[in-house]
Amino acid sequence: MDDRPFIVIEGNIGVGKTSLARALSEKWGYSLVLEEFEENEFLSDFYKPEVSVSFQTEVRFIVDRFNQLREALDENQPVITDYFIEKSLIFSENSLSAREFNLFRDLYSILFDKIRKPDLYVYLSADVARLRSNIRKRNRGMEQEISESYLEQINNRYLKYVSAHKELNSLLLDVTKYDFLTYPEHLTEIASLIQSKLLAIQQVR
Repeated sequence: MDDRPFIVIEGNIGVGKTSLARALSEKWGYSLVLEEFEENEFLSDFYKPEVSVSFQTEVRFIVDRFNQLREALDENQPVITDYFIEKSLIFSENSLSAREFNLFRDLYSILFDKIRKPDLYVYLSADVARLRSNIRKRNRGMEQEISESYLEQINNRYLKYVSAHKELNSLLLDVTKYDFLTYPEHLTEIASLIQSKLLAIQQVR
């Protein structure tokens, strides 16, 4: 493997991105970068129907994600993260008006061109029942009212994005039947799939 690969673990709300990224960073000794969504000062108002801060919320998210990733990648270490900045584009399409989204997409394009692309983009999927179960278990208040249709929308937008961006060197993993926090053999299997895909990519270069 490359001595400083950059691996992204992405996926829907509640699929286990953070848990897997943390487990793999410990297994491989990678630098771990986790999204700091609590730092967004607009987020608490975002969920209030009487307040309209969607655009401000999404701009703050993408600027913070860009700066956090750029700082981590400048350290010349192998890195694994639980997000990439395309997350901002996917979620903003759900929350912004068409006019706001067009402007936001322009900002995204500028930042996307300036950041290092992952060597491997791992997209985790799971059925909605599993997502809802995970969301209930972690008990974040703001997430408890998320609907099944919203989760399906987000999944479809991620899949559409991955399909349209072959340059991301994607690996799609259905983790519905995996419980890698409980069963070490599940983590070993997932890690092997990721390493094999990364090795195959590197051999082509």
